[in-house]
Formats: sequence, structure tokens, C-alpha cells
Amino acid sequence: MRRPDRRTLALCLAAVWLLWGSIYLAIRLVVQEADPFQAMAQRYVVAGLLLTCIAVVRRGWGALRVSRPEAVGLVVTGVLLLGIGNGFQALAQVGGLPSGVAALIVATVPVWAVLIRLAGGERPPAATLCGVAVGFAGLVALVGLGQRGGDALPLVAALFCLVSSLSWTVGSYLQGRLVLPGDIVVVAAYQQLVAAGSSTTLALTTGETFSIDYSARGWLALAWLVLACSVVAFLAFAWLLANVPLSLTATHAYVNPVVAVLLGWLVLAEPVGVGVLVGGAAVVGAVVVIVSSERRVGPRRPVPENVAPG
Repeated sequence: MRRPDRRTLALCLAAVWLLWGSIYLAIRLVVQEADPFQAMAQRYVVAGLLLTCIAVVRRGWGALRVSRPEAVGLVVTGVLLLGIGNGFQALAQVGGLPSGVAALIVATVPVWAVLIRLAGGERPPAATLCGVAVGFAGLVALVGLGQRGGDALPLVAALFCLVSSLSWTVGSYLQGRLVLPGDIVVVAAYQQLVAAGSSTTLALTTGETFSIDYSARGWLALAWLVLACSVVAFLAFAWLLANVPLSLTATHAYVNPVVAVLLGWLVLAEPVGVGVLVGGAAVVGAVVVIVSSERRVGPRRPVPENVAPG
């Protein structure tokens, strides 16, 4: 692997760390003005079309050809990762879950992924199992200490976010095992378009009202989700996958929730109580342990598991 340009490396890491960390705040701002599933459908249809155009410019129309097994893989992962994963995270924030707490719950994806591997007969390193234990302790503290400290979390909304985390986990696990196109930009484009369809279906099923009547702040947040989070950050992520070790790319898994908590506190004055501090620190610490202990496990893949974009 050729040594990457330091400036490009720094810019791409900053984009993935900061832009994906801002997803939770941007979603919170959007769903304050629109129903969650239809808002996510709007985001994904535009982002998917933009990424499709980028893929065609890079490699021509032939880049969009996929086999039947690849199409099945794209539908399954698009629905699980983005349709349900981000859709239920948005639904949780409509239910009153702070954006920073939502990010911390979603950050437990690597913890759940280890349990799936255990169920499949794998034997992760001891340090990984310790990380799982710390992660669960952090999740309990996040909810339990918050309930006792006066900054109680809405439990139904937290459950929705847990569904989001589990859906992300299963989708990430399958993404490393299903047949998918080799070009990660093509994968992202199709997954976003699939998510637009599944989000629209969920919106119709739940009786949501389709609307584009956003304030200037709402339009800005939606544009941020599309351009900054789904396009710019993802292209930076794709560059990192191609040019640096996966262990470095995966650092976003524990940087993003910290950024999300800080932005929620700074922009929306979301409370950062004992539960968030103690539970959040444990969750982030668990992710650091798991990612670090897994650095030497398996070869790098074009589309890695457990490091999918948010």
C-alpha cells in the first residue's frame, strides 16, 4: 500500500469523524419539522441519485450493472442499514431521545456484532469479550443513571434506537458476507436508493404526511445530511478504505458519538448528566477496546463489516 498524502489523510479523517458525528444533530433538526421516515426517504433519494452520477462519471454506465446475487445483497443491506437503521434512529429522536444519546446507543453496534459472531461459533480475543462486557455496562449506566439522576430518558424512544442499533449490526454483519459490487460508491448509491424505497414504504404504512414545508434551518439540515454526510463524508470514507489500514478508518466508530454528544449539547442544549458521562464513556471505551483488539483479525475487505457509514 502506497503511503498516502498526509494532508489528504487528515482531511478525509476529519470529514468522517466530524461529518458523520453531525448526522444525529442534523436528523434531530429535520425531524423537528417533518415526519421521520418520509424525511429520510427525501434524504436518500437525492443522495442516492448524486452518488449514482458520481459512479457513472468515474467508471461509465457499466459501473451500475449488478448481478442478481449482488442485487439481493444491496436490497438486504440497504433496508437494514439505512431504511430501518437510520429510520428508527430518527423515530427515536421524534420520541424525545437526545441526539447525543442516540449516537451512544448506535455506537454499541460493535458490541452486538461480537455476540453475533459468538453465536456463529467464532471465538473472538479475550480483550474483545472484555469490551463487550464494558459496552453492556455502559448501556445499562446510560439508561439507569439517567433515570435516577433526574434526566430520565424516554424508554420507548430508547427502545426504538436499540432496534436501530441491532438492525445496523445485522446489516453490517451481512454486508461482509453477501455478494456486493466491488465499487463501494456503487454499493452506497444503490443502498441509498433502496433505503429511499423502504423509508417511503414505512412512511405510508405508518400514515405519515409527505411534506417539503421546511424552514430555512430545516432545509439546511436536510441539505447537510445529503451533501455533507451522505456524499462528502462517504467519498472520504471510500478513499480511506482504499489507502489506509481498516483499523485507522474504523476510528470513526468511537469518535462519532463523542462529536454527536458535544454538538447536541452545544447547539440544542441537550443535558449531559451523570448517565451520559459515565455510560457514554463506558460505551466509547468498549468500542475502542473492540476495534483495537480486532485490528489483526482477517483481511481488509472492499466493503467491510461493522464500519458501514451512518
